[in-house]
Amino acid sequence: GRPDDTAVQDSCARTRSLCMNRPIASSLLLAVAVAVNHDCPHQANGCGGTAEERAEEARRRARLVSLDAPWNEVREAVVDACGLQVQQSTSHCFQDFNHVDCCTMDSTRQHETNEASRVAGMHAVNYLGSHIVDASISERGPGGSWCTCQISSPEDVCHRQFGARTAFKLVWCRGTGFAALLDDYANVLSHGKPTSARGEPPAMGGARAREQSWRVLDESKNASWASRWRAACDEVQYGAKAEAAEAEEHDEL
Repeated sequence: GRPDDTAVQDSCARTRSLCMNRPIASSLLLAVAVAVNHDCPHQANGCGGTAEERAEEARRRARLVSLDAPWNEVREAVVDACGLQVQQSTSHCFQDFNHVDCCTMDSTRQHETNEASRVAGMHAVNYLGSHIVDASISERGPGGSWCTCQISSPEDVCHRQFGARTAFKLVWCRGTGFAALLDDYANVLSHGKPTSARGEPPAMGGARAREQSWRVLDESKNASWASRWRAACDEVQYGAKAEAAEAEEHDEL
């Protein structure tokens, strides 16, 4: 379950080809790594490419992000929490259906490509190394950060190409305007409903982008991960209502 190719191509076009749908120099290809991360994310210790200190700092900051705020402020806060500078190269981050994973990878993995990992739906090379080095806030810990594509989750860019766990993921619960930041185990770090005076968030696609983003997760080929994401959204969307209804019922008794 992933969005159709047209949607992917449209997203890449709007984000200045940051899906890297273009060749890179052969001399550069010789310098990048092409490891296959078979055990990530399915083995407990299989994601050796994770920049752990950087990931923990990203999660700490994500917990402090208020999602009940204007979308432009929310997005910039989420970009910053991920350990990325708010600049032109990150203007697509968390702004469409696809670039919603905060991936924090070890410095030895920053230049890995998709040539060996072959994430379904991604360009065969998908070289991101120079963007990661340029945009990452060095003070947040060793390694680098990037807003990677969630296509084919959990067999996605962060897990397969970089061999790293996502520090957090922006989820539009069931395609609604209700957003949540979830860690790689679907623990809720923050949740809320962003507002916008200029169309519905996110800016690149609005309601359609939210629906596509949720479809990637809801229709994942990995049923156990899909179940995690649904349960997390049910917790934050309906948990409070369910508890209130239960308390009211007890009062009546």
